[in-house]
Amino acid sequence: MSSAPAAAAPPAVTFVETPIQSDTTWTADEGPYRLIRSVAIEPGATLTIRPGTEVQLAEGVSLTVRGSLQAAGTAERPVRITQSAASGRNLRWETIRYNGTDSSTLSLRHTTLHGGHSGITTTSGAGSVTIVDSRLENFSVAGISVNGTAMPPVELTRSTLTDIGGHAVRASPSIGAVEEVELNTTDRRRNQTARHTLGLAPGVGVSMETIRLRYPTERSVRDVDAETLDRIGLDTDNDGDIDRSLDDDVSDVSVSGRHVEISLSRSVYVSSRDRLIVEYGGVVNPRTRGVYPVGVSVLEHRTPQLSDGVHAMYVVGEETTPFAYTRPTDLTRVRGITVRQSVFDGIDGAGVFAAADIVTGVRISESRFTDVRGDGVAIRAAQSESSFRDNRLRAGDAGIHVETRTQTTLVASENRISESETGIRVRQSERRVRGVTRVTLRGNELVANDRNGLEIQSETSEGELLLANNTMSENGDDGVALSNWAIKDSRVSGNQLFDNGDDGIAIDSHVVRNLTLSRNRIADNGGGGLDVSVRALVRDVAATDNTISDNRGHALAVRSDLLVHRVAVAGNDLTNNGGAGLLVSTPLTHNGRLSVTDNVLVANGYGLVARGTLNATVQRNDIVFNTNSHVRPPPLPGVDPGTGVYIAEGPRGAVLDQSDPDAPFAELVANPQLRQQIEITRLWGDTVAVLRTDGVSHVRSTTEGAVDIRRVDGTLPTGVELSYANSTPDRFRVADNDIYGHDTGMEINITQLVTANTTARIVTDSIQTVNAESNYWGAASGPYHASILPEGEGDEVTITNGWVDFIPVADAPTGQQYRRPTARLDAPSAAEPGSRIDVSGADSTAGTGSVTTYHFVVNGTNHTTRDSADLRLQMPNETLSVSLAVEDDLGIDSNASATARVRAASSGDAAVSAPGSPSVASGPEQGVSSGAGLRSAWGLLGGGCLLAALFFGGYGMVRTVRNQPVPMRGVFVQALAAFGILVWLVAGFVGSTQLVLVGGAAGVVWGGLTLVAYLLATRL
Repeated sequence: MSSAPAAAAPPAVTFVETPIQSDTTWTADEGPYRLIRSVAIEPGATLTIRPGTEVQLAEGVSLTVRGSLQAAGTAERPVRITQSAASGRNLRWETIRYNGTDSSTLSLRHTTLHGGHSGITTTSGAGSVTIVDSRLENFSVAGISVNGTAMPPVELTRSTLTDIGGHAVRASPSIGAVEEVELNTTDRRRNQTARHTLGLAPGVGVSMETIRLRYPTERSVRDVDAETLDRIGLDTDNDGDIDRSLDDDVSDVSVSGRHVEISLSRSVYVSSRDRLIVEYGGVVNPRTRGVYPVGVSVLEHRTPQLSDGVHAMYVVGEETTPFAYTRPTDLTRVRGITVRQSVFDGIDGAGVFAAADIVTGVRISESRFTDVRGDGVAIRAAQSESSFRDNRLRAGDAGIHVETRTQTTLVASENRISESETGIRVRQSERRVRGVTRVTLRGNELVANDRNGLEIQSETSEGELLLANNTMSENGDDGVALSNWAIKDSRVSGNQLFDNGDDGIAIDSHVVRNLTLSRNRIADNGGGGLDVSVRALVRDVAATDNTISDNRGHALAVRSDLLVHRVAVAGNDLTNNGGAGLLVSTPLTHNGRLSVTDNVLVANGYGLVARGTLNATVQRNDIVFNTNSHVRPPPLPGVDPGTGVYIAEGPRGAVLDQSDPDAPFAELVANPQLRQQIEITRLWGDTVAVLRTDGVSHVRSTTEGAVDIRRVDGTLPTGVELSYANSTPDRFRVADNDIYGHDTGMEINITQLVTANTTARIVTDSIQTVNAESNYWGAASGPYHASILPEGEGDEVTITNGWVDFIPVADAPTGQQYRRPTARLDAPSAAEPGSRIDVSGADSTAGTGSVTTYHFVVNGTNHTTRDSADLRLQMPNETLSVSLAVEDDLGIDSNASATARVRAASSGDAAVSAPGSPSVASGPEQGVSSGAGLRSAWGLLGGGCLLAALFFGGYGMVRTVRNQPVPMRGVFVQALAAFGILVWLVAGFVGSTQLVLVGGAAGVVWGGLTLVAYLLATRL
């Protein structure tokens, strides 16, 4: 350390320009310390900075730590490392560069770093970096940057990173997750214009909107523009040709200084198997020969998506030794990033960015990401392992984004991710080798994100998932979107998924196996509740004790293009969904096992729809009132909305289960060539034959793939089910259910089966019968069927194909009796235009539970309210037509609507009701329900007078017959009755036509009673 002479130096400034080779201490009294050139702390030496000390670095200057740095401030007197005191110009220092040994440490406590390019840059994997209670602010590139092929453990605790131009924490050693990059030139002569072809193969998938190239000099790219861009696209088979062109997606080609920037009109995804090719001309070679690096970067939302150090090399001039880019043989690694109780705010890139071949030990907890324009946390690697606990994240892209090639392990608990593009996004890009995606989420809130709450995508990985007690709500698309090659050995339990724009849970996969779905609440989503859609196999899936309600699509849908086997649906509440309560469907008829027991399927667009699975048991379910009229049901071919149970074959072929050892597969096939292929193939117990009428039939193992065989006869009838000799085929059994309240209670559509065909010897039944005994159909007399039971008054059973046996029937419900609610509407009969009027459904009654939803229709416009029976309107200059339909808390609709008409009247019209005044409504049972009718104050007053007149008149008549004095003279009884009738008539003319009718009828009845009393009295 050296200082300038007193005469030449400003007072109280200590200049530093020599290496620190021994233990040194800087204090506040001797400061500020100003580094006027780059300085190193040599190995074995420790620089200690005491509380309250300020250290200033001149423009472009670095402090390199080869030994140790201990900045030990306090909360009251922090250490400050900042720019030199300048005349307002933004003269940034370079970085604090850590290049330590095993015994080195870089420790900052209560320290503020301000105004450099990067706060801390590590280039060594030895020693450790610890930052506690500190602040890193106003950096143009990164707060913490990890370079080199390895990194030391980095711990960030109770610290704030703010106003960062790039990533806040950037761990991207060397090439990282990029496989290879090439740059070929058509002309290597100096000072000549050349055409370049860039080839970029990412090690893991990458999304991009911008491609940026950085050349050695501005002169190099002076002639590059949109016209010189020859081609751009993806080479998917690595033959050098573009298989997917991106020419039409290029929105701009611009040059700024040494940078060429190609902008795309949309985000493009490049998987690990793809190769990005960009060919452009107009590049001018440097005047001298040599090897020149061109920096390559791809960006999404202006945020770099590749790790540092990605360069393509091109050669100028005749080189005696040809240059060739060689990928480092050692794997790059990021290990041990720990962030605790820290704040990320004002970050242009990602909060934490880690890119390498292997990323492990990323631990982030109790931290806040409040204004991050890229991903909150971004990890890119061939293999990764990370965990997140109790963080709050809000980011411009994903809150947590993990992009790997072959293997992912992610654990997240008690985090809240909101107002991001996606909550948690996991992608695996390898398309050739099977990988594993292990994701565990417990107690997270993924809410109000633009797209999905949780999104997992992979073409080849097997997903092993545990999703427990999470909340995914108010996301623009799905709460959970899973798109893996396989989902297996997974559990989804205790989650809340509601108010998402599309499905609550959407699974799109080839195979789903060993999946448990339990105790989830999935409600009020714009699509379906739980949608499982696969292209091969759904097997060993259990859905138990879930509540799936009020979704616009199907409540629970399980669909496969091949097999659905061992699916159990038990104890679920599937209510008030726009589609089916339960849909299980495959286009191929097969002997797959389906068990549906003890569920409530109420008030959906359809009840239970089962297609293709003929080995099914449907027992002890409430399947009632599935006639949801307030949501347009998604269409199901061949099924009418309002159907309780629909059972059908698969329309496009058959799957024959050959797992029975008594029926060897080869013996069932007559074609010798086909049998030979089968015999040389190892047949597992779950091997099946797939006979398709819409494609090539084949033999496959349900776990591993297929041996393709020749096309089975294309005219093969559908609905083939295997039946062994001396055996009874399994039947579709529907028993002990309550099925009522539908347009059609049950429909059977199973085509008669064939006994043989030309290529396979298959023995089958000639007809398929559905066993539907012991169900309650809404009436003791049973269901209506035109020929079997025309006397039945319950739901109708129809047979399109096949047969059904529903005798005997249950004469009473086996479970709770459900009833429709009744709508009752209270509205004034007239109102002055421009005035406010109230209409109410408060007097509506529920047959089951309570009324919760009120569907008002006012002059053709829908007004739906929940948990509020009242609707306030402004009276127009025309008559209002109001109708009301209601739903109970299960979503069961009222059978009919209550209606009323409110006429417009002038202010001087005596018949106009004041806003809120008693009035009457038309509709079912209006005399009983209307608050402006008999239950109004005027109605009760008139009724009380009339009842009193009846009591005293009747009592007086009895005493007259007995020749006893009467308590009240007849004239007073008549006056009392007349007054009550008059009250009804007047109130009726003012507010409710119902009271006019009731008053008139009461007058006639009273007159009759008076005549009878007079005749009796005169004859005595």
